Amino acid sequence: MNQRLPPATFPLAPVHRGDTLGEQACRSLRAALRRGALAPGEKLATRRIAATLGVSLTPAREALNRLVAERVLEQRDDRTIAVPELTRARYRELLLIRLELETLAARLGCAALAAPATLARLRALYDAQQAAFLARDPAATLQLNVDFHFTLYAAAAMPTLLQIIESLWLQAGPTIRLLYPASFELGWIGRQNHAAMLDAIAAGDADALVRAVRQDLHDGQARLERSLWSAPETTS
Repeated sequence: MNQRLPPATFPLAPVHRGDTLGEQACRSLRAALRRGALAPGEKLATRRIAATLGVSLTPAREALNRLVAERVLEQRDDRTIAVPELTRARYRELLLIRLELETLAARLGCAALAAPATLARLRALYDAQQAAFLARDPAATLQLNVDFHFTLYAAAAMPTLLQIIESLWLQAGPTIRLLYPASFELGWIGRQNHAAMLDAIAAGDADALVRAVRQDLHDGQARLERSLWSAPETTS
């Protein structure tokens, strides 16, 4: 027979701790994937990751295994861990989900984005990305694009939604990186769409903001498909 325990006669103090090295390593890998610093198909050896991050093998292995479990990285038959190579079908699947979730975040955050400080930050990021593109700096261009979009989506104040969007970007980021340096010759594809987003936010027009985000995603898809998947995809 179960007996109810009497209430505790002492308060439970909260536990405080900093992020573990494994968590920090995972965060660093996430940032690299999101901005396209790691290439599709690239093998991620535990020793190399540990040396690059300045940590021991254990936190590096913990971070890699966590991202494999989340299906952001893949473990191959030879037990190596690598950045997945997206097929056109897989990219289109991710895009369909992104179209729903990123436009939802934009709509929900539109009013908050109009706050002077937030709008000023978005405009500064827009200007900085344009300067990085003109300087033909792919790393800065991609990082500023991430910063712009996630400032936009974070304004919805929905952490779970933002986490899901981030997971989709982690999967797409390495493939988007393949557009550079060729994109420098073709022009900044998102410039007009980002400008339209800023105009929509300033006007408080959530519908216009959603249209601009949607157009940005479609334009990115069009360039990827022309550049990377110009040949018809075959099925086995």
